[in-house]
Parts: sequence; structure tokens; C-alpha cells
Amino acid sequence: MKPLLDVFFQPGKVFAGLNERKGAWIVPLLVNVILIVTSTALVFHFIGLETIVRQRLAQTSLSPEQMQLAMQRATSPSQAYISYAGAAIGGALSMAVIALVLFAFGLMTSREPKYPAMLAMVTLAFFPYFLISVVMTALILLATPDKSSLDVTNLIATNVAAYMNRERMAKGMYSLLSSVDLLSFLEIALLSLGFSKLTKSSYFGGLAAVMGLWILYVSCKMAISVLF
Repeated sequence: MKPLLDVFFQPGKVFAGLNERKGAWIVPLLVNVILIVTSTALVFHFIGLETIVRQRLAQTSLSPEQMQLAMQRATSPSQAYISYAGAAIGGALSMAVIALVLFAFGLMTSREPKYPAMLAMVTLAFFPYFLISVVMTALILLATPDKSSLDVTNLIATNVAAYMNRERMAKGMYSLLSSVDLLSFLEIALLSLGFSKLTKSSYFGGLAAVMGLWILYVSCKMAISVLF
């Protein structure tokens, strides 16, 4: 558990020692999954699954009959548990894929990293992000009198899109602006530091690798928002 605390105060030292530690990814991965599920549970509890589904369906072009059918399916008793499982599995897979891509980039450096060490670095780097997200989510939900007025797809207003009129913007542009996010940039900085420490490359080399991955993610996100 100590590395989870040290990543706030001396992240460079924590990342530099990961190649010598076995199983260093297990605890931060489990803690991150718990934080992801906690955040999902908070939103479900305070806003309600029916309101969440209604907001998401309002952004689609489904007919009233299709929306009614989708509401019935989405608000079934088992849907909440499916959502929790999806959040946990999706979160874990996302971190594993990010680590895999950065591991592939690391093979092109002078010091080839080990995948378990890269996974440990990614999970540790994401811990502050998920912890801050959970705390901010809880504070926003507790402080807002009318929970139904909250946009569940952009709950934490640390990005540019949160201050834009969604209805008047192109979907692709809204998706792009939602990625211009303060927490995401802090995460990019931490991942870049971790990559540079594991591969013995410069910080700017790590920044180039992480920014390349971020640009790919944002491009795919924009394409999906336009197509679907």
C-alpha cells in the first residue's frame, strides 16, 4: 500500500523501482477497480439508473417506441449489477491495454521494460486520477439539490466541454473539447514520468509516447461520437 501514498509525493522514485518488484501491479489495479465501481455506485444511488438512461437516450435519434423498449431493458433489476461488472472489467482492461501500448513504445527505447512493470506503473499513475474523481463525484452529488439536472456523461466540470452548449455543437467537437481536461493532463504528466523512469528515456520521450496514445484515444472517441 505504501507505493499508493508515495505516488503523490515521490512518484519518480516509485516508478524507477518497479522493474525490481514482482506483482507490483496487483494492489493498485484492485484499488483502482474498487474506486471505479464506487464512483459508479455513487452516481446510481444519487441520480438513479432511470434518469441516467433517460439522459443518454435523449441524445440518440431513436423513435419513441424504441426509446420505451430501451428504457424497459436498461432499468431492469439486473442492469445495475451488469453496469458494475462492466465498469470493473472495462476499467481493468483499459489500464491493461494502455500498459500494453506503452510497453510496445518502450521496446523502441534503450532499456526495454517488462510488461508487469509497465502495468504497475500505469495502475499506480491512475490511482490519483481515480481517487480525485471519486472524491469530486461525491462532493458534486452531495452539493447539488436537483440531482436530475446533472449531466452524467460530463459530471466533473474539469474540461472545456462542460462550459459549452452541447445542443448547439457538433458531436465531434464536443467530444474533442471534453477531452481537453485538467485531470487528464495531470494524468498524462504522471504517465510520461513513469514511462521515462522505466525506460531510462527523457521526460519528453515519455511525453511523446503518452501524447501519441492520447491523440489516438481522442481520435477514436470523436469518430465514435460522430458515427453513433
